[in-house]
Amino acid sequence: MDVIDRKTPIKLPEGSDQEREERLPGMVEVNLTTGEEVDKALEEAIAVITKTATHHGMGVLVTRTGAGSYVVRVHPDVPYGLIRQRH
Repeated sequence: MDVIDRKTPIKLPEGSDQEREERLPGMVEVNLTTGEEVDKALEEAIAVITKTATHHGMGVLVTRTGAGSYVVRVHPDVPYGLIRQRH
């Protein structure tokens, strides 16, 4: 299983106690080699993305982009608290 977690560092204003902070990822790419890994990998990706979705009051969209490839992301068209799938 290959999960690519997109975390983008952001800079805080000067004088802040923290020099930098990482934002929660809004998108995760999941690439699998076997079908047995799909459920577990998508559950893990959704768990990561749910934190951002909750923060922004949006839902999660899971898109199958190819054989064994998925994108899990926060999406404004998905109501808060829901997970939708698209193929």
